[in-house]
Amino acid sequence: MKITVVINPRSGKKRAESLRGLAEQLGHEGGHELEFHTIAAPGDGKRFAEEAIATGMDRIISIGGDGTLNAVASGMVGSPLQLGIVPMGSGNGYARSLKLPRDPGEALRVAFNGKVRQMDVCYLNDQLFLGTAGIGFDARVAHAFDQSKGRGMWNYMRLIIKHILGAKPMHTVTKANNHTREDEVLMFVFCNTREFGNGAVISPGSLPDDGLAELRIVTKPPLLPMLTAFIRMYNGRIDGSPYVTNIVTDQAMVHQDGTLAHLDGEPVEIGQEVRFRLEAKRLWVVVG
Repeated sequence: MKITVVINPRSGKKRAESLRGLAEQLGHEGGHELEFHTIAAPGDGKRFAEEAIATGMDRIISIGGDGTLNAVASGMVGSPLQLGIVPMGSGNGYARSLKLPRDPGEALRVAFNGKVRQMDVCYLNDQLFLGTAGIGFDARVAHAFDQSKGRGMWNYMRLIIKHILGAKPMHTVTKANNHTREDEVLMFVFCNTREFGNGAVISPGSLPDDGLAELRIVTKPPLLPMLTAFIRMYNGRIDGSPYVTNIVTDQAMVHQDGTLAHLDGEPVEIGQEVRFRLEAKRLWVVVG
């Protein structure tokens, strides 16, 4: 195979580049033709994927976090190019939902040698996401995390704790499945996969290849039930919470009071009118 390896050198606490040697070894052992590219600026991931398609590469391997993965995937949706994933980000929600190895070396071996499946992709206002996207509280935390100096799970949890008690509900109007509803939400999460990352399972039933998404409407609980809800999210039992409502659909329109969102954990300005859609089986992904 002809394989492009894309490395984000800032990922994995700047350890992503250390996998280059193992990638060269695996390429040699498998008789593959390799090209290496390093992320240096926004837009590089998408550009490298488009170049891989144009030059007839068979597979592209993303070594980085969910943001790097999103950028690479955005350049290859609808093409025959296969996407291998080596998760080295702060959350790694997409890779964890696919049950890929958490060890980067083992994940790289899967990315070289694994089988592929066609996966669904999703969009908010024509901006791609693979796993989860959200508006409301989780979007505000994603923006705060992006602006903070620290990385990793504990810094993310620190920001959640800092902002959660004072978080005000946000009014949303949702049109989906020929119904309209209004809610006062803590957050509104669009789920193609199970989790945000770091084991936080927001939608246990979500599958990335079933042609449907779960829209999770989360209202703000009082303090003690809020702690219970967090525990439920980390033990996979959030469906038992009375503060979570589910809509199963492949398209929706949501009006929010704010303008922020996150796409696979990456903060964006999305606007008040949020158009969601799912496109089934548009991305070839190496799954093991």
